[in-house]
Amino acid sequence: MEIKVLEESVKEILEGYNKRPKGWQFVSDPLGNILAIGPDAGYRIKLMMINPNESLGVGVKIQDVEPLRKTIGINFDSGFRPLDHDLSKALISAISENRITDLTIIKKILQIDPVPIHELDRKDLGAILGGPFLTHPDLRSISKSQLELDAKLSAELDKLFRNRYPLRAGIYR
Repeated sequence: MEIKVLEESVKEILEGYNKRPKGWQFVSDPLGNILAIGPDAGYRIKLMMINPNESLGVGVKIQDVEPLRKTIGINFDSGFRPLDHDLSKALISAISENRITDLTIIKKILQIDPVPIHELDRKDLGAILGGPFLTHPDLRSISKSQLELDAKLSAELDKLFRNRYPLRAGIYR
């Protein structure tokens, strides 16, 4: 298991998503943990907010994602979906009129396959909808292996923080 800096993990996630956008699920928690589960591999990321515009993080690639997928219980694809003008108007109307409980619009949107990022710059799009992205109370709690992985990622993130920001890190010693 190779722990990488955030930028490398995000690059791998984006490359994997762009090659095969269908079959991805994204789950995060309020503690800075992210699971990006792809069709072939997944990524566990640990983030630390440095300031409102900057985060520091580390990640690891996970080969066997089926146990995670089953534990989380997600049965839909996350990603970027292009909406035509009519569907985007219907969605905005449903939200503004507080009719978002009308699941027909949500079902229509979820039936649209996610697309690679480079397809999102088309001029004929009414809107682009990202998601759905789930939030979990604490991703460390989903399994013993995730709790152990979190400890390793936390230690690596702490080392990275101390190396990149030695003066800030010195405050906490």
